[in-house]
Amino acid sequence: MVGKKLLFCTLLLVLSLGTSAQNAGGAQTAPSLPGTYHKDSLIDYTVSHLRLEELETVDDYLPKMYAAIDQHVPNHEWGQRLKCDITCDILEMSMSSDPIGYLNDYLKQATADSLKVRAQEAYTKVKDKYSSIWPGKPAPDISFTDINGKRMSLKSLRGKILLIDIWGTWCAPCIEEMPFIEKLQQRYAHRDDVHIMSIACDKKADRWKAFLAKHPTSWHQYLVTPEGDKTLNDVYYAIGIPRFIIIDKEGKIITPDALRPSEKEFIEYFERICHLAEGA
Repeated sequence: MVGKKLLFCTLLLVLSLGTSAQNAGGAQTAPSLPGTYHKDSLIDYTVSHLRLEELETVDDYLPKMYAAIDQHVPNHEWGQRLKCDITCDILEMSMSSDPIGYLNDYLKQATADSLKVRAQEAYTKVKDKYSSIWPGKPAPDISFTDINGKRMSLKSLRGKILLIDIWGTWCAPCIEEMPFIEKLQQRYAHRDDVHIMSIACDKKADRWKAFLAKHPTSWHQYLVTPEGDKTLNDVYYAIGIPRFIIIDKEGKIITPDALRPSEKEFIEYFERICHLAEGA
């Protein structure tokens, strides 16, 4: 659910930017049906017939877009092509969970074999690239060192729920999350099986240590190794930070891209994970 929420937030941002561009610099006018096939123009036109405030996740978006296309795009071939285009867009954005459901829903109503093949190829491409970090998969190991230089890895923390904060001392949004991580640490300090940790991506250990000396924290702090940094970039695709990863006691991924602790839904979501683990 968290992965879908993040995916949909990204999607809504793209849609709202498109709407803002349409409305920039003057009175608001509804997009018109273009004279030739143009994906972005057709998406803007179709979205103008939706109530975005009624959409909560991408699970709502695709069926409503399919229905709006059927109702408002009179050219059947354009409609079929547009459905494939938006489905492939969703598939290509689905890094943090398996989007097979979206593919299957599309295939049930698609009519053109060539478009079906295109959507299946888009899914295969995403699966080949991201499936190693989808929920339920063994978490690819990351190596890091503690404040004293002791080398550790995710495997050495097996048996604990891991909330991993990927951050950097130069990253303002990362630093803004620190008070919220501190509250989480205080909330779960009594749980030996819950390990809240930050892995810094700093290249210079002295800078990292100086930052922590100036801003002491109560949760676990680590510095990524060069090998671990490569894993974060090449396997977890942690290009933007902060990035939060949650791993279960068995070392399997719960989510490779969680909501930030500052987001209101996070506390309830993480509490549910920890509660289920406590009874396991």
